[in-house]
Amino acid sequence: MHADVGIHPGYVATIAAAVAQGHAAGCYRFRFDSLHPLLRINSYGTRFKGIMSRGGDQTLFVTRTLFEQLGGFDEQFVIMEDFEIIQRIRRVASFYIVPLDVVVSARKYETNSWLRVQLANLTAFAMYFLKLPPLRIARTYKSLLNYR
Repeated sequence: MHADVGIHPGYVATIAAAVAQGHAAGCYRFRFDSLHPLLRINSYGTRFKGIMSRGGDQTLFVTRTLFEQLGGFDEQFVIMEDFEIIQRIRRVASFYIVPLDVVVSARKYETNSWLRVQLANLTAFAMYFLKLPPLRIARTYKSLLNYR
């Protein structure tokens, strides 16, 4: 889970229920703390299972058993670690999307613009899928955005 995400009030109970139903891994959907139309579209996309709609913003959960089966996080990933482990999860287990939203800060978008953040995200994804070194991906991503 990323630091700019609010925890859903029923977080623990909802995840416990999902695990009890047989879901060893999954995440919440999200919505931004902004009504900007483009951010609402981004939020809507988190209802679907595509890999580009996933990540730490959705409060990833994994049972200890599955996490250990996977060998944990690949610690070379200083960025994109959530996407990398989700890909490994999907090879051995189903991935559940909790039909509830967590609230994510829109600060990065407000500081940089929707287009700039999307371009930075797409660049990081492209570099990840091209199997470039994670440190290079992180440096590039950080160079494309302003942080307050």
